Amino acid sequence: MKGRRDTALEIENRTQWHPAFCSTMELELLENEKGLIYDPEYYLSREPLRIDLLIIKKKPEEVIKNEIGSFFLGHNIVEYKSPDDSINIDTFYKVLSYACLYKADTGAVDEILDTDITVSLIREQKPVKLLGQLEKKYQVRREGNGIYRIYGMIFPMQVIVTKELEENRHVWLKALTRSMDISQAERLLDSYDRLEGDKEREKAGVVVNLVSDINNEIFEKIVIGGDRMSEALKRMLLPELGELKDLLADKDAELADKDAEIADKNAKLADKDAEIAALKRMLAERDTDR
Repeated sequence: MKGRRDTALEIENRTQWHPAFCSTMELELLENEKGLIYDPEYYLSREPLRIDLLIIKKKPEEVIKNEIGSFFLGHNIVEYKSPDDSINIDTFYKVLSYACLYKADTGAVDEILDTDITVSLIREQKPVKLLGQLEKKYQVRREGNGIYRIYGMIFPMQVIVTKELEENRHVWLKALTRSMDISQAERLLDSYDRLEGDKEREKAGVVVNLVSDINNEIFEKIVIGGDRMSEALKRMLLPELGELKDLLADKDAELADKDAEIADKNAKLADKDAEIAALKRMLAERDTDR
């Protein structure tokens, strides 16, 4: 049987959302930046089968400070589903099979131990049906807001529901949405402004550019009305804003010229009215003398 081809929507989602997701994970785990290796779209075999994101600890003793990565082991497989993607029991077992293939296809026998692999599925909406099905066979525990750990499987697994994550602790992951509000967008931009390194800003730029394009009406309100925002950030969010501002400036200049012309004409009319009034007074005085 021929392998299943990716649908056009899946290809579009991978192209659009996945690079931003990989950047958000690096920003989420920024405190452990030096101790982790990231391998986006890691190929599992010679066939076109790949993991969305593989995160490898450089040292076994590396302690992940972020709560999402607190249960990470040496090799951590992460599958991300965009807001347009579905997640069901078959998706779950497909990702589990990725971990099995990753463990088996490493070269030397038992080079990577099954006790050193974790699997994470990340999605905006809670997969209620999937979690209900898993609870019938395994132990599912809610370990925090939006973090559901599955115990009793061959590998430690977790489902991350970004919509339920705490806003202040997971600004970047929660940004991957089509339904951002103004307060969330402002929090994201504040987080971007606080980044100091060029590398971090570059990754954050990928996220901000994507979500500002998808939630453009919200960001337009912030950009146009945000006096505290730098011009560089405004132009990054809305490249066309610079052209729009130039156009508005030209229009304002034209209006200013028109206003000046009108003011000049009004001044000349006022002078004429004054001359006419003076002539009327002179005529009136002459009639009086007669």
